[in-house]
Amino acid sequence: MRTVICRAFAISLILFLVCDIQVQAAALPRGDGVQLVNRVKRSMMWRWITQRPIGASCRDPSECGTNYCKDDYCAIRVFSS
Repeated sequence: MRTVICRAFAISLILFLVCDIQVQAAALPRGDGVQLVNRVKRSMMWRWITQRPIGASCRDPSECGTNYCKDDYCAIRVFSS
């Protein structure tokens, strides 16, 4: 009786581990055109050098020295929309 229980336990453990490996190795489902943007981590000195002055064109607030981008231009303060 004890050997039957040990065999059943061993088989269920092996099946569990195989299923666990399959789940971990499964491919992630693709979103509906959603892609992650990979950004390079820059050093602090590089960020200081590349920040734009007030009035320069920008696409993202992190590009401006003031960290505020309004209507594609670096601004002094945040404007309420």
